[in-house]
Amino acid sequence: MSLYKRGGNWHYLFYVNGIRYRKSTEIKVAGRRTQQEAEKVMARAITAAEAGESVKPRKAPVLRDYLKDFVEFVNVMNKAPKTKMDYLSGCRLILGTDLAGMRMDRITPGDIQTTRFHDSPYSTNCALRTLRRAFNRALEKELVRKVPKIKLVYAPRREVMVSPQDELRLLKAIEHNSDNRRYKKSEPAPLHDIFTIMLDTGMRPSEVLRMRRELVHLDEFYYFNPKGKTRKSRRRVPLSNRVLPLLRARMQGDQTEGWLFPSPKAKSGHFELGSLQRKFRAIARSLNIADDLKLYCARHTFGTVAMEESKDPSLVRDTMGHEDLKTTMEYMHPDVGRIKAIIDRRNEQKFLM
Repeated sequence: MSLYKRGGNWHYLFYVNGIRYRKSTEIKVAGRRTQQEAEKVMARAITAAEAGESVKPRKAPVLRDYLKDFVEFVNVMNKAPKTKMDYLSGCRLILGTDLAGMRMDRITPGDIQTTRFHDSPYSTNCALRTLRRAFNRALEKELVRKVPKIKLVYAPRREVMVSPQDELRLLKAIEHNSDNRRYKKSEPAPLHDIFTIMLDTGMRPSEVLRMRRELVHLDEFYYFNPKGKTRKSRRRVPLSNRVLPLLRARMQGDQTEGWLFPSPKAKSGHFELGSLQRKFRAIARSLNIADDLKLYCARHTFGTVAMEESKDPSLVRDTMGHEDLKTTMEYMHPDVGRIKAIIDRRNEQKFLM
């Protein structure tokens, strides 16, 4: 049994039952104190060897294989549905890259930075956050020794709003879109209603898709949202005069398990967001509307209008289900027209003097 120096580190060498064990302690040679630490490492290795445990480091798994276990972990983790959905989406993005075929201990920060996960910076960050969480769990399970530094890419704050003109054009195009012919004439087109509800309530797309008939209170003009992305998602959402007849029409038909937007093809029982987002973008593109305008922009439009008209950040925060007031304050955009009017008025006063 011996402890020796090699390559700037302390190494150990010992035999147990005729088997030789030799390995670096990964402790730098820098005085007597580090030698004592190295001796502790060797002692633990001897104890493990005598107990029949392998002291050889396990080979790190291929990222593709590890993600299978990580997906199972995500499905049972105690997190909000939105968080779990983001991790699962991130896994799908990672599996479509060359990183998926690499061993986790061989993946460097440079490999991650040069990997193209998606054209959108928001989706790219979704993949990067998932990769960071996956590596941290692998570290907890001692499958890797360290987590590579993972930096998110710059994603500008979503500021695109749905103009009144684009709103009318989109609603008309959605209503007459040929894809809607596959629905029964008595069944309202889901995308039309979902877009309208988001514009008038500020609800998140996932919250609208999970709307249930027993939570709609038509007589009191509100919908009770039971859960969502944050703790504040549990809230009463006011229903506009435009939304009320849409919900009333949906509640009159047969609803699968109470969903207002049922889909027999989906495991969840209701329409999924991905297909509706793709349909929305296809329709918007046919109208020559910029790709920056997403379905989610309907929620941003609601928040901006509500902030401008109410001037009450706390009220808007509670209505939209924000956890932090700082998030709500992002909807307070400068009123350029008002500033222009102030300057013009000041100039007029100058000339009257």
